[in-house]
Amino acid sequence: MRDSDRNNHELEEFARFLGSAPLTPRPKTDEAVMRRVRRGLKPSPGSVVWKLLAIQVSAGLLTLAICPQFGLGPASHNGFLHSLHAGAHPFLYYLFCGVLFVLFGALISGMVSNRRELKILGRGRYVYYAGYSAGAYLVLQLLGTESFLAASLFWILGGLSGHLIGFGAGRRLRSLAA
Repeated sequence: MRDSDRNNHELEEFARFLGSAPLTPRPKTDEAVMRRVRRGLKPSPGSVVWKLLAIQVSAGLLTLAICPQFGLGPASHNGFLHSLHAGAHPFLYYLFCGVLFVLFGALISGMVSNRRELKILGRGRYVYYAGYSAGAYLVLQLLGTESFLAASLFWILGGLSGHLIGFGAGRRLRSLAA
């Protein structure tokens, strides 16, 4: 089919469309579409938190592969990382590990969250950051660790720092890409 024939065919088809009787969807279909649009325009706080948690937990599990702190990943017996752990002050080491564990997930969360989701989190995001950091720390402690409790509490501060840095950087990267 030549381009002019195709253009004529499309024009005729469009003319038939314009001349056809208007169609209205069934009320059930119309309401389902409106419900989906409303949910997209104003997601629930719970769905936003679950979305961010899924991203953070997935990214956190990936970072366990390189952080020997809790002895869970395949790199738990890495000589270089163990020497770094032995040479660094425990507070500084746990702070760094907390940042490392949380930063990647927070960065991705900031990049994939839209404005509506960020608005829903609002000032509650700091509660989310603290809750996630403390919860992740407690889960890692329950899974087994060779750390000292007082020193490893700095991990939570590192987690909070990782959230602040990563989430903010992700939001900025997203705005630059848009």
